[in-house]
Amino acid sequence: MAHLSDYVLWKGDLDFREREFRIEDNLVLSELVYIDYKPFFEYKKTDKVTLRDAIYNLEDMHAIRNTRAGSGKEDQDFARYCAQSKRFGNVVLSDFQDIFDTSDKQFAAVTYTLGDGTTVIAFRGTDSTIIGWKEDFMISYTNVPSQDLALDYAIRHVNEASKDVIILGHSKGAHLALYAAAHLDIRQQAKLKRVYINDGPGFCDEVLDKSLINNILDKITKITPEYSIIGRIFEPPAGENIIVRSSAHALIQHSMQTWMLGPEGLITCKDHAPESHLITDLIDRFVEGMDLGARENFIDSLFNSMTDTGANTIREFAMKGPEAFEELLFNMAGSDALNLKNKAKSIKKEDDDSKGIFVRTWGLINRKESIRIGLTLLLSILSFAFPDFAMESVVFAVLVFTCIYEVVLTIRHLKNSEWDFKKERPRVMLCIVLWVLTSAVLVKEGALFVVSSMILGVLLLSLAYQNIINFRIYNTKVFERFRYSFEGIVTFLLGAYILIMPDIENSWYMLSCGTLLLTDSIFEILKLLRDRKKK
Repeated sequence: MAHLSDYVLWKGDLDFREREFRIEDNLVLSELVYIDYKPFFEYKKTDKVTLRDAIYNLEDMHAIRNTRAGSGKEDQDFARYCAQSKRFGNVVLSDFQDIFDTSDKQFAAVTYTLGDGTTVIAFRGTDSTIIGWKEDFMISYTNVPSQDLALDYAIRHVNEASKDVIILGHSKGAHLALYAAAHLDIRQQAKLKRVYINDGPGFCDEVLDKSLINNILDKITKITPEYSIIGRIFEPPAGENIIVRSSAHALIQHSMQTWMLGPEGLITCKDHAPESHLITDLIDRFVEGMDLGARENFIDSLFNSMTDTGANTIREFAMKGPEAFEELLFNMAGSDALNLKNKAKSIKKEDDDSKGIFVRTWGLINRKESIRIGLTLLLSILSFAFPDFAMESVVFAVLVFTCIYEVVLTIRHLKNSEWDFKKERPRVMLCIVLWVLTSAVLVKEGALFVVSSMILGVLLLSLAYQNIINFRIYNTKVFERFRYSFEGIVTFLLGAYILIMPDIENSWYMLSCGTLLLTDSIFEILKLLRDRKKK
């Protein structure tokens, strides 16, 4: 199973004068535009450089970085392989641009001059910035600033080119490549040899006249993975359509580094995965049901809510934790974005002081081993003493407590908003739904048992996952590795069995959990004694 790095190692010793440009080279150059060359060009004050010199200098500066969301060390290694090769190392880079501001604009491009004189214009896809992702979605209702920048960039370099021109990109970069190529005039398009669209979205009918694409249709090669989602949004037409197999699953297939290659080139398949068709159809139905104003409201609400947290990148937003996601959901649900009428409003809510109480309490329990041991032993005793109804009682108590907690929280928010029920509608609806579900679980015979067993099963599987993480963290400590491996296996087996066989006796659940809790308490006591002995 080979990928892009293998292709560079296979064919890297052949210059473009020895082996003409191939579809795999398009993937390599589309991937290399994700490298952040800015530190090099700002330091050297030059307009042109070979890829080899650029990468080597960035490495000396400890500044080699791939800007693609989800990139890792293997992407930096890929850039090094390319720099070391004869085929790509001698490619000349020029006019590198990287533009980013907070006014919905993220644009990056570079021009490659190959050994045979061919000019390749490459547009970068979406990086990890929130603005970059917002622009991806904005194409569903309007022209975006990057499109104009891409067209100006392409016109300049097509006019300067003395030989054939290739335009390419990945993701949003593919979208920009198609936009720029379609808007070139007839004289400029005559220089155009090929346009490569690597899993990039197309255009909605309200934004672009599709006849412009038809003028260059025979020059367009579109490549999408088997599980393509992004590349099938307003799916662009193409003279050549290629579906490539990927070694990854689901949305991870969007990365070109997962696309599979063989000795003869890309490993292809005849059709997209059924899930790709299903999700694409759902997206099309969702978008078609909204007019342009409603799409703008929805996207503004979504991404403004993310930037309101102070984050500039998707990673920064994710690092803010569950509270940021909760606020995002409430902002989206509480706005008018999905009403298809008015412009969405960004809602800035105050932090809940009461949440801090639970965070501090949980932190205290985690810090005080004796408290945790006591609670674990208490739950173990309850499981053994009342096996027939302990599980259902605890789950019902938690449900009621959650309902009361949400009511108090909602009243506080209503009071702070001067009883603006429209603004706090999501919280009010959540309270109603929670109370209705809790009542239904209590009234409906057997419902509480089913819900309790599902919660218990999921909880045990979650604990199994955490034990696996702990097992990997304590890779040099024998006691911890034995403990977490033992508890991980037991919790996984119990959780899986409960979810697969939910109709076993209630007492069996509690006796099993009681044994597990007692075992965990023993491990904690042994750990506590060991730590005190060391002191």
